[in-house]
Amino acid sequence: MVRVTLLLLLSLAAQSSAAAQAVPDTAEIRTAGTARQSVPAALATITLKFTAQDSTPSRAESRLALRADSVRRALSALGIPRDSMLTGSRWYWWNGRMEVLPHSQCVRPDPLRGCTTVYDTTYRATEIIDVHIRDLTKVGAVIDAALALRVTDITNPQFSATDVTAAGDRALREATVRARQQAETIAAASGGRLGRVLSLSTQSDYSERYFGVDGVSLSVRGGGDNPAGTQITPPTVTVSVTVYGRWQLLDH
Repeated sequence: MVRVTLLLLLSLAAQSSAAAQAVPDTAEIRTAGTARQSVPAALATITLKFTAQDSTPSRAESRLALRADSVRRALSALGIPRDSMLTGSRWYWWNGRMEVLPHSQCVRPDPLRGCTTVYDTTYRATEIIDVHIRDLTKVGAVIDAALALRVTDITNPQFSATDVTAAGDRALREATVRARQQAETIAAASGGRLGRVLSLSTQSDYSERYFGVDGVSLSVRGGGDNPAGTQITPPTVTVSVTVYGRWQLLDH
C-alpha cells in the first residue's frame, strides 16, 4: 500500500513538472507587419455581350453567329489572337442563352369590333465573349471596334498581372522587417528587450483568421472605374503581404 501511494505521488509530481515546463516563463510579443509592392498590369480582360433575335430559335442562332463572327474578325484585324476570345465562358451558371419573348399585335382594327389580336413569339439569342488583351495599347481600339459593330454592352477593362513572384518576395522581406521593428519598439517601450523568434508566418494563428485575413492578396488600384473609351490607362497591380510574428520579451 505504501509503495502504491509513493508511485502515485511520483506520477503526480512528474505531471506537475511537465505542466510547469509547458507554460512559458517569459512574456511574448506578437506583431503583424504588412508591405505592398506595385507591378505593372500585363493583361486586360473585356467582356462583350450582344444579342440577335428572329422568329425561330434556329434563325436567331444563325443571326447571332453572324454577329459573333463579325466581332471576331474585327478584333483579329487588330491583332487579337482567336484563342484570346473566349466564347460562352459563363454558360455553366447562366441560363439565358435563348430567351422566349411572347408578344401580341393588333391587326385589322375595326371601329365596331375593335382589334383582332394576334399572338406571336420572338426568340432572342445572347452571346458573351471574354476578350483577353495582352498588348494594353490596344484596349481602346478593341472597345471602339465593338462599338462600331453596335456592341454596347461592354464591361470596364479588368487589369491583372501575370507574374508577381519577384514583387511578392520583396513584399515578404519588407513585411518581415516591419514585424520585427514593431516588436523591438514594443520591447524597448516596455523596458525589456527582444528575445528569440517563436514563430513567423504569413497566416495568422490569432483571432484575425476568423475575420478573413489572408497572408497574400492581389488587388487592382487606380483603374477599376475607368469608363469605356479610346484612351485607357492601365493601372498597377498591388501585391500585399502580411507577416505575423511572435517573440520572447526578456528583462534587461
